[in-house]
Amino acid sequence: MITEKKDDAVTKQDAAKNLALLKGDPSNYKTIFIANVLLSFTEGLYYPFLIVFLYHLGGMPLIGSGLGLILISESIGSYLAGRGADRYGRKPFLLISSIVSVAVFISYPLLPLLETPGLVFVVLFLIFFVDGIIGGFWNIAEAAYLADITSKATRGSRMGSYWGAGGVVFGVAMIAAGFLGLHIDFLTVALIVAFIYLSGVFLLLSIKEVAGR
Repeated sequence: MITEKKDDAVTKQDAAKNLALLKGDPSNYKTIFIANVLLSFTEGLYYPFLIVFLYHLGGMPLIGSGLGLILISESIGSYLAGRGADRYGRKPFLLISSIVSVAVFISYPLLPLLETPGLVFVVLFLIFFVDGIIGGFWNIAEAAYLADITSKATRGSRMGSYWGAGGVVFGVAMIAAGFLGLHIDFLTVALIVAFIYLSGVFLLLSIKEVAGR
């Protein structure tokens, strides 16, 4: 029993030291900051096309139902990520969310290839569900990781800069999408977005964390 307590104490001390090193390394914040800017830009570029696509496919009822299901499943994803990120670390959830997002982005515009209307809507609602789950994964893992790598003295300003930059880039990309929609189709945008999103994934591979604290 005494040995086990000593081992636990050593493990906690090591985790505390690693966490201190994590907070003191500015490269982690810079890396996820750049990744977030890239991902925010692609999402801002993508979602106006998605809304128009859904409107032509099923009108306002489909838009409302789809976005509602995404938000509900996002809550489920947030719950799962909140529990899992403490055990397995934040990075796996960030990577899973980003990688699956690429598949989701490409899946929406390919739906008409299914041809059978009933099957199209079944698959569409499955995509909505997955879209929400991985969104919840990202939101929770992102917030937890930012808390991990920022000190108490600068956490507020760092998070403000992080989400502020992401919001501006998202908005600018949505404005650009309005004009791009006059010249390119949904699938082309989806492929461009997938390529840029993968660049963000490669950036996320380099971030460090103290997993399973």
